[in-house]
Amino acid sequence: MKWPRSARKPRMSQPKRYTSPIGGWVANRNVAEAQAPGLPQAAAVLDNFFPYATTVIMRRGSELHATLGDANKPVKSLFKYVNGGNQRLFGATDNQIFDITLVQNANSWRIGTSSADDIKTDQNDLLGELSTKDLDVLNNQKSGDWSVVQFATAGGGIFLRGVNGEDKPFVYDGTAFGTDPALTMPAAETTVKPEDMSFVWAYKNRLFFVQRNSLNFWYLPVDQIGGELKKFPLGGIFGEGGSLLFGASWSLDSGSSGGLSEQCVFVSTEGEVAVFQGNNPATAETWDKVGVYKIGKPLGKKAMIRAGGDIIIATTTGFVPLSQAIQRDVAALSPATVSYPIVDAWNEACLLRGNEGWHAMLWPERQMVLVVPPHLNGSSPVMFVANALTGKWCRFTGWTSNCMEVFQGQLYFGSLGGEVIKANIGGSDKGNTYTAAYLPLFEDYGQPAFMKLAKIARFTIRASAKLNMAVKLHVEYDKELPPAPNATAVTSTQEWGTAIWGESTWGAASQVILNNDWQAIGGGGYVVAPSCQVTSGYIVPLDAEIMSTDLTYEMTDVPA
Repeated sequence: MKWPRSARKPRMSQPKRYTSPIGGWVANRNVAEAQAPGLPQAAAVLDNFFPYATTVIMRRGSELHATLGDANKPVKSLFKYVNGGNQRLFGATDNQIFDITLVQNANSWRIGTSSADDIKTDQNDLLGELSTKDLDVLNNQKSGDWSVVQFATAGGGIFLRGVNGEDKPFVYDGTAFGTDPALTMPAAETTVKPEDMSFVWAYKNRLFFVQRNSLNFWYLPVDQIGGELKKFPLGGIFGEGGSLLFGASWSLDSGSSGGLSEQCVFVSTEGEVAVFQGNNPATAETWDKVGVYKIGKPLGKKAMIRAGGDIIIATTTGFVPLSQAIQRDVAALSPATVSYPIVDAWNEACLLRGNEGWHAMLWPERQMVLVVPPHLNGSSPVMFVANALTGKWCRFTGWTSNCMEVFQGQLYFGSLGGEVIKANIGGSDKGNTYTAAYLPLFEDYGQPAFMKLAKIARFTIRASAKLNMAVKLHVEYDKELPPAPNATAVTSTQEWGTAIWGESTWGAASQVILNNDWQAIGGGGYVVAPSCQVTSGYIVPLDAEIMSTDLTYEMTDVPA
């Protein structure tokens, strides 16, 4: 007997919505682990999009601020002086320090032939102009890797004291650079010089110094910017050996009663932290060891930030809050690090880019924490960027940073090519395009054994222009992005030079366009995720804000 076959019902398209990825970039789980229920939407890729508490917005561009010297040396340090209305920004190469607070010409230029040969005067001088001409304030140095602290003395003076482990320590008094009052060594000390001091910090109205390539620190009398240094050896404290890298003052509760008082910490190259309390290392009654803790090897003497009273240190273990390191064994420390959501990417960066020369900066005005590994030749420069309030991460690409400083609310970074650059400003990276990319975590939509056939998708994004988006369906955990789209053309009348006199409104709010067109996005897989890329390259920033993502798909009615 033959039984009639029932007609197969036509497949119906089903919707899938992704909310704004305020959960940030995640790289610490098995790729087969789906988006955790009840948690904010997270991303497998979140490049040049920054996760705020309630939304995700494309970073802005960058703008050249100054070119140090003849632009053939990296910018090694940026530091500032802030004393009331007297506020100065300084940039250093290995040979010079420049006052770059106000720079008339950001670019250096010179006249040459079509064969790129320089044209010179009869006196053999080049024809052109340097960006930082007459802005040099300290010359003939050996190293630009300055450690600088601002310090007030008992006499009311506000100074900068700088050391780099090779040159004579400098003093800046708000007007000029010099070496007086000088650091001096005890008469019995014949092998160590003030030039050997490589890091400086203030603790309880006293300056402390690290002696390079040693386990010794030195210190001055209270409230003094110069004078005779006294030595304190820590060789018997650090069981792992190595040398001191940096020190800092630390307190969980800013020294209030009932909590931890202000502490002085010393960090070694081998990843040990010695914590002391007291106010005078000269006597046992006024100086006491609290403990020694392991944190993983630190990634540089400038690879740490302050967060309230806490100190967070970039290490091979991760971005470690010192408050957590004193409570856990180093073997169990990784899950307590700030960088745990991106632990796999962090570990890969340590492996590929090295364990030295990282730097970190807190940008309070933008709620950003930036951690920058060394640049790797042949690869795109990268920054790991976290929201200081939520702890959610993203990546910034395209900014080659060798050092950073926040001055008057603006982040500056120094490049390997002698440039000092303003960050997060305008719609292009010094006139070049840059691309933001977003790919949600892969999902199987609750049916891992069934193939999902995508139909159409839309990314709902608010921006200052009609966006030129590149959209793709990714399947089976393949995160490779397609070629970046061309830059979105910005035709806003708010762009300088495009307004029509008598017709445009001066000071009018920038236009906001809602981009939410559906696009065909064919393809299929057992686990899927749609990606979006947007390229910026005009004067006006796109400020592209991801609101949500929608996808329609059909699912095979039997396991494929």
